[in-house]
Amino acid sequence: MKQTGIVDRFEGDDVIVEIDGKMVNFPRADAPAMLGEGMVVIIRDGRIAEIDQIETQRLEDDMRRRFERILGKQSDE
Repeated sequence: MKQTGIVDRFEGDDVIVEIDGKMVNFPRADAPAMLGEGMVVIIRDGRIAEIDQIETQRLEDDMRRRFERILGKQSDE
């Protein structure tokens, strides 16, 4: 079964991922090398299988636009 989650943080040898509002621990050693906080990941067979690059970029763009609105700046897009 495929699920998606967002990397919340790293704690020692674990990656903490938020999935459906719950925090789930995964071994850091089994995770993709370029994994970072805030990235959207795909979970398969109980492990972090890959980074969802498209969804991660969408989330980053959305957050950037929100911050620009808060700061009163206009987006060029």
